[in-house]
Amino acid sequence: MPATLSVGIEVAGDGIGDEPPVRGVAGLAHRLESAGVHYWVIGADRTEPLDTSTLDASLVATVAARRSTRLGLVVAASVHRDHPYNLARRLMSVDHAAPGRVGWFALDADRRIGLNAVADTWTGATLGPAHTAAAIEAVRTLWRTWPYASLVGDRATGVFADAAQIRRADVHGAYRITGPLNVPGSPHGDPPVWQWAGAATANADVIVVEDGEPVPDGAVIRLRSVDHAALDRVAATPGARGVLLRVTPDSLTAVLDDVVASAQRRGVLATPSAGTLRQRLRLPAPAGPDLSTHRRAFDGSPNAGARL
Repeated sequence: MPATLSVGIEVAGDGIGDEPPVRGVAGLAHRLESAGVHYWVIGADRTEPLDTSTLDASLVATVAARRSTRLGLVVAASVHRDHPYNLARRLMSVDHAAPGRVGWFALDADRRIGLNAVADTWTGATLGPAHTAAAIEAVRTLWRTWPYASLVGDRATGVFADAAQIRRADVHGAYRITGPLNVPGSPHGDPPVWQWAGAATANADVIVVEDGEPVPDGAVIRLRSVDHAALDRVAATPGARGVLLRVTPDSLTAVLDDVVASAQRRGVLATPSAGTLRQRLRLPAPAGPDLSTHRRAFDGSPNAGARL
């Protein structure tokens, strides 16, 4: 029996055209949410060279967070340009603006950065799925260094957070990061992570393949040519869990109003349910990394109680 698929949208460029940036982002977010799209992937085409400039994906997601209530916002970014600490902080900050609705598409490379860098600009390491997997592990570790549950905010005692729960990241390997992160984690758990299919995807929640490639169980298939027949074909593909539609700004209206709407009526595409992005996509919470044995970040601090 054909599967009922989740649907993500990726708009070529930043998708806002000639509109003023805030108005354009707000309008696009509203359009996607109203059409019953599960999530908007922002910036995934940074893996491809482009002559024109586009807005930073995390900036677009931050604006969209304030102009939507249900739409998932998946920020595409690579450690080719952004250090894992910076990525962890920015992504978690967006998640606080859009509670439980943020994800990360972990790219192997960013072909839009200056100087035509062909290696990790922070470590000089070779780019590729294995390096991206190490970055995902580092970011996930940082997200867990300052648990949301540690926040107390007790004015009577002057305690802001239970500092005993804040741990060092102590990341070693591809990156060396002591931590902790300077942003508390999400009350909704770690944001889900997307990654292109490859040899090192164990740390990702969602695996993405191009249409026509082998489909591992639970994968999302990216379609560059979107029509009714293509969606029906993906729904009948063993192992496919969802579809990512890459569309141009000019074709967006036709895709949403015709192809997506029809597929939803026919039960090919699921209608987003309530809950966080992870819950709507039925993604289990990752078991690791476990920081229970990591050193406490503020042992020996003169203000170990994190008093206000």
